[in-house]
This record gives sequence, C-alpha cells and structure tokens, in this order.
Amino acid sequence: MKTPALRPFLDAIGHVVHHLNTIAVGLSAVESGTATKPATMDISWHPTNLKTSSRSARTFALNATVVFTAEELCAYVDVVLGAPSFQTLKLPTDPDRVQKLSALSVFLGLPEDHLLQGPLLLLHWRNRIIHRRSNASLTRAQRDSFIEATDTLGADYKNLNPVLVLDHFRDKTPTLKDVSSLVAMTINCVKRIEAAIPKPKSAAEVLEWIAHLGLSEEFDRVKRVSAAQPNPEQGVAGFFATHCPELQDAYALYGAGAV
Repeated sequence: MKTPALRPFLDAIGHVVHHLNTIAVGLSAVESGTATKPATMDISWHPTNLKTSSRSARTFALNATVVFTAEELCAYVDVVLGAPSFQTLKLPTDPDRVQKLSALSVFLGLPEDHLLQGPLLLLHWRNRIIHRRSNASLTRAQRDSFIEATDTLGADYKNLNPVLVLDHFRDKTPTLKDVSSLVAMTINCVKRIEAAIPKPKSAAEVLEWIAHLGLSEEFDRVKRVSAAQPNPEQGVAGFFATHCPELQDAYALYGAGAV
C-alpha cells in the first residue's frame, strides 16, 4: 500500500534534490568565473581560487544532502514501524538507524540487495559526516554484494560504478553522481517497501493508523460535526483527503459505520 509516510518523504526529498541541483548549477558559474557577488549582498566573499572554492562548497552541499536524505529516510522508517502491520516486528534494544531499516526490510521479506545496501551506505555516510570519529560502514558481505551488482547499478543509475562509490565513501570525497545515485536508490528502496506493506484489513486497522498519525482527536471531531450535516460522509471523506488520502480507500471499503 501507499502509506501516509510516503508523501511527506517524497515531498521532502524532492526539495532536497532541487536544492542540490540548484547549488550545483550556481557553483558551476562560480567555477567558470561568470558568477559575481551582487553589490546588495552584504557578505564577505573573496575566493583566492574560484575552482577550489567551488569544489569545496559542492562537497559541503553534497554532505548536507546526504544528511538531510538520511534524516528523511529515518523519519519515514519510524512512521512505518509504528503502523499496525509491524506490531510483531522485534527490534534490538535501542536500535540504530541502520538496524531499523534492515529489520523493516527483512520483516517484509525483501531481498538484501543493492536497493537496500545503497540506503544503508547513505546512512553510514551520514554518520561519518556527523560523527568525525565514526567508522560506520557496510559489512564485508554487503560491500561484496554491492560490487557484484555493478551491471545493474550501471544500467539503472547512468553508469554508476559501485567500486568508486565505496572508494569515495572511504576517502570522504563524495561526488555529485555518488550522492544523486544514492538518493535515487533510497527513493526506490522506499517505494519497494511501500509495495510490500499490506493494506489495512479491517476498520480497526484504519483506526490504528489514524491513532498512530496522531489524528484521533481530529477524526472524532470531524465525525461529530459531520453527523449534524445533511451528508455526513462528505466531511469524513474530506478528513481523509486532507490528512491521509492513502487510507481513504480502506475507509470506503469497510464503511463509515464500521469506524
């Protein structure tokens, strides 16, 4: 199913990608010397070497993109893990981000392939950016599997070379291709997770989703107000359309009276 966690994730990542691409275009103008500081921009900017300054700023933007994407991925995973379908999933005590994503994927019976390893690598990269002494990394088996997917990665992500990606991860030298590809893999990983999540099977599960999203009070209020209207279902349908359209079909299937 498409869960209520998907839309916020895709919206946020869309903004992150747009910001990165805008910065990359702007920095290309800096490097070429065609960009100049506007007189009305009250900042100090006196680069001694335009190429060095541009490349350094690009690395900063790439690192920021890794961090923001990792945060949005973790927010998505946290929402999904609290959903009705995952109440029986057992997590380690105080699980970290990597453990949560891995556990979610295993619970859904998804393959531990490059589509999981890419986002895991992004999470490790985020940890190394935030924590300078971090040695977070894929396991040897995960690295080997990632490299074995060279043909698939090259075909799906414009000749991406996983060996180079892992080298850049080790050396802390991300490229625009590395980061853009890992972001795309993260999106595809999330979409695969979404496709594997079962739809609500009862009215009770719809209510559990609503409660998990912190919308129970609002839902109850809408039902009370709508009950006095000529067409009470219109108000309730509006609630789903506004707050969680992904649950609207399940609501319609099980009927207003059931919830």
